[in-house]
Amino acid sequence: MLLAPATHAQGRRGLVELPPEGTRRGFWLAGGFGYGKESFRFGNDPFFDNAEKPVFAFRIGGTPNEHLQLGAEVLTMVNPTTTSDGFNVTETLTSMNLVGQFYPAPAAGFFIKGGAGIGVSASSLEFSNTLTETGFAVQYGVGYDIKLSRSLALTPTLEMVRHRFTKSGEDTLHERLVHFGVALTWQK
Repeated sequence: MLLAPATHAQGRRGLVELPPEGTRRGFWLAGGFGYGKESFRFGNDPFFDNAEKPVFAFRIGGTPNEHLQLGAEVLTMVNPTTTSDGFNVTETLTSMNLVGQFYPAPAAGFFIKGGAGIGVSASSLEFSNTLTETGFAVQYGVGYDIKLSRSLALTPTLEMVRHRFTKSGEDTLHERLVHFGVALTWQK
C-alpha cells in the first residue's frame, strides 16, 4: 500500500504505464472539409485556373511510432456548373492516396505530409454519360494537430495535389489542386 502513491505520482495506475499526454499512438480517423483552387493544362501549355470550390476529405490509418502516421486518404473537389445551353454539369477531382505524416517534434502538433495514389477526373453532364479519366496522383503539404482532448484534435492542413492523366495519341492532362482544409481527427 505504501508503493501505490509513489507509482501513481510517476504516471502509473497500478502496474500499467500510461503514455504521455502528447504521444501519438494506435488507430486514427479524420474527416473534414475545406476550400480548393483547381487548375489544369494540356501537355506543356501553361496552367489555366478553372474552379474554386469546396473540398471534402476522409483519412484513416495507424501510428507506427510517435514521429510517423501512415494511412489512406480520399480527397474530392466538387464543382457543379451550368453550360451555356442550360444543362447542369458536375465536375469532380478525386485522389485516393496512401499518405504519411511526419512529426519532427513528437510533443508538437506540426507535421509534413506526402502521399501518392490514383487520381480521377470526372464530368457528369445532365441527361448524358459521365466522362472520366484515371491517372496518377501525388500530394504534399503541411498541417498541425491542435489538441482538443486526449484523443481528439482539430487539424488544419495546406496541401497541393497533382494529377496526371495520359491517353494514347493525346496531350497529357495535368490537374493540380491547392487545398486548405480543417479536419476533426480522432486517435485511439
